[in-house]
Amino acid sequence: MKISRGMKLMAAACAALMSVSALAACGSGSSGSSSSAKSDCTPLVSDITTIKSGTLTVGVIDQPPYSSYNGGNPEGMDIDFIKQIADANCLNVEWQQASFANAMQAIASGQIDTATGDINVTEKRAQVVDFPKSIYLEGVGYASKKDTDIKTLDDIDAKGIKTIGIGDGYGWLEDMKKVFGDKVKTYPSSVEMKQDLEAGRVDMIMEAYGTAVDEFKGNSDIVVEYANKNPDKRINSLVEPPEVSYPYTKGNSSLGQAFDKGIEKIIKDDKVKPTLKKYGLDEGLADIRDTQYVVPITK
Repeated sequence: MKISRGMKLMAAACAALMSVSALAACGSGSSGSSSSAKSDCTPLVSDITTIKSGTLTVGVIDQPPYSSYNGGNPEGMDIDFIKQIADANCLNVEWQQASFANAMQAIASGQIDTATGDINVTEKRAQVVDFPKSIYLEGVGYASKKDTDIKTLDDIDAKGIKTIGIGDGYGWLEDMKKVFGDKVKTYPSSVEMKQDLEAGRVDMIMEAYGTAVDEFKGNSDIVVEYANKNPDKRINSLVEPPEVSYPYTKGNSSLGQAFDKGIEKIIKDDKVKPTLKKYGLDEGLADIRDTQYVVPITK
């Protein structure tokens, strides 16, 4: 378990106190607790159980523009939303660096309360964590040279695209292979795809929309289009884009309710679209379904 700076300071403070009662008081803050952080604040949900009393411990995955740890001063769209959810529930926030590889396990084992970074609601993840309501769609992006500007699936043949870069494991990879066959070139990560598109070694790429917007925001030669604006039933991800939410430890119903109420408030207060716009993303990502879409396990 990675020990945060806050936990180290707490341990040091407890060690400095000699009475048994003082030690017990220090220790109580690091276990699951349901007290609120701010006495002058009325939370949307009372008696919220978190790892630390009155504090939401959040794992931050580096996935801009959604979230970046940024040396302990996180920024990004998910960070904005988490702060609003925490404020509405009278909780402070403690940030820890995380990755896709370890975040779900860290939540499941009670090391962190939740995580950020464009985390899709999937059947596989739901086996180990719970999800509250969704807050926005992930979406698919077409990235191509400005003089090509792919907006629809039909543009690929109409504009003479010969190579399409797609990351290994992306939800739309297999469908694209079925439709476009050898035109599809698989990449191990976004880094190689970006480099090959900029160098002209691939004609276009299909990337997570927000990731593509962030990757090419300083490159006027590359255009990124929100592919889900023009859904095509041949590619399921264009019809059924994944939804994004904030996973929490299974069975922690109070925290789940706090997330649900916090997300409901953000949506009701019309905060999603302005936040999308702030980060240069299409407002269509706010169009979540009435019933949460859970990405099924592929066989």
